[in-house]
Amino acid sequence: MFVMNTWYVAATVPEMDGARPLARTLLNKPVVLFRLGQDQFAALEDRCCHRFAPLSMGDVEADGLRCRYHGMKFDAQGRCIEIPGQDEIPATMRVKRYPLVNRHGLLWIWLGDPAKADESLIIDCHWNVDPAWGSTGGYLHYQANYQLIVDNLLDFSHLTFLHRTTLANKKFAVARPDVTTFDRGIRLRRTIHDAEPSPIHRNCGRFHTGNVDFWTWQNFYVPTLFHNWAGSAPVGGEVPHESRPDAFQLQHHSLLTPETQRTTHYFWIQSGQFPHSDTAEGVEFMRKGIDTAFAEDKWIIEAQQRLLDADPQARMQGTRHDFALNQVRFMTRRLIDAERAVAAPVATPSVAPTPENTNA
Repeated sequence: MFVMNTWYVAATVPEMDGARPLARTLLNKPVVLFRLGQDQFAALEDRCCHRFAPLSMGDVEADGLRCRYHGMKFDAQGRCIEIPGQDEIPATMRVKRYPLVNRHGLLWIWLGDPAKADESLIIDCHWNVDPAWGSTGGYLHYQANYQLIVDNLLDFSHLTFLHRTTLANKKFAVARPDVTTFDRGIRLRRTIHDAEPSPIHRNCGRFHTGNVDFWTWQNFYVPTLFHNWAGSAPVGGEVPHESRPDAFQLQHHSLLTPETQRTTHYFWIQSGQFPHSDTAEGVEFMRKGIDTAFAEDKWIIEAQQRLLDADPQARMQGTRHDFALNQVRFMTRRLIDAERAVAAPVATPSVAPTPENTNA
């Protein structure tokens, strides 16, 4: 169903004000997130081990989270540290703790085997907090399976038709990316020369006359993390890159966390550099454009899910644009199957009855 042994975004730091716990379902698991002090965050199973009341209904205190039902208090490790009216606290009185890491304004959670929670596998999102970049971001709640959203991210041919007022580029539908794989996912590289700029790039880069050279270099980390470095520059010269002073460029992250089989948490970050415009003005225009574009994606992807629910036996027909998304679906399925194989109990071989092993 889901890849478990990987990092997912559970929340953003601004969501955690410290006053109240945050309840969130992640990969079908009820999780409670809370903040202790300035820099300590915790993620526990959202179920008190006493009488199964949701801990997210409780109260955050200086040293832990107190259940609202009978007042038991749990620390950031999930250990019960207080039982009102009872001095002795059994070692078994605890709730499950999930590894949680605060990095670049995001809280990353590991819901699989905690012994495998390698923090070096968290992808780089430093642009979100880099003062050299103007950043914005947001959250969407999808009524759709996460893989439909992944499909959308990996096939940019839809930009020409779905995002006419924001991200559209007439050459997208015919510009095939170079696709390569790496140990954690897939890379897509696409450069389009002498093209009309998309509306967002035109306004953020102030390309009001003439065409641009456009690039989009993407890394997708299986199963759900997408990074896109894209930009536009006036036509001519070498392939655009970060050293060109006249280029508008952005670093985008789409960070998906499945909630259930049919619902998804969608976190996104958009960071830009605006060589010919005020950064604050550029960020505001960029945010409005991305809000519009993502609303268009959400509209059509949720409609897909409704049709899939109406006829689960229906099968989609492919085109050449599906190569990258099919690769990722295959990689994801392989990881899920490998985890299930490890988790499956070893079958006990049957023993044929003989006079030695029966009571006969």
